[in-house]
Amino acid sequence: MQEIRIDYTRLALRAAEAGFRQPDFAELSEGLRLAERLTGQAMATPHSITWIDSLTGMSAWVTGEPVNGVFIAVPLTAEGVTAVRGGSFMPGWPALAHVCEAGAPCAGVYIGVYAGATKETRRRVMGAAAIVRVDIFGPVPCFARGATEDGKRSMASLGFVPVQGAMSDLWAQEPLPAMDGADAGAGDAA
Repeated sequence: MQEIRIDYTRLALRAAEAGFRQPDFAELSEGLRLAERLTGQAMATPHSITWIDSLTGMSAWVTGEPVNGVFIAVPLTAEGVTAVRGGSFMPGWPALAHVCEAGAPCAGVYIGVYAGATKETRRRVMGAAAIVRVDIFGPVPCFARGATEDGKRSMASLGFVPVQGAMSDLWAQEPLPAMDGADAGAGDAA
């Protein structure tokens, strides 16, 4: 299983270019409430995302003032990738062994949610998701759950496929082909 080193500086720069910032607790809470409203599903608590973000240094992102878009990404260890594929990964409170802590080798990424309140914000969220996927996490598999029919359609349009035998509504995209002479900005392979 391939692993990468996340380039945190590049990630923050690319997120900012797409209009995203790392939120404080109040903004994160607002973003998660927005995601619940838009998807009709319960989200992880702001406390759990704050804990995950404290480990990873890069999991929670919002856009807008007030917040009108949210993007949650959890980098995974090799054990975490196996847990996602096997159905034992708990998105709201993942096992510590499943979360790729800042600076550690990353074997995959789980997208907890990406949602936007307006058409423009949804376009921005999708752009940020594509940037993060291709430019940061291209060499490793990416996972997300299909919370809504629109979400499933958007994942299918990005090349994700449903994964059978794992958590319900799980979709995956395997590592992207390497770009000619580039490492997709992911940092050094581990």
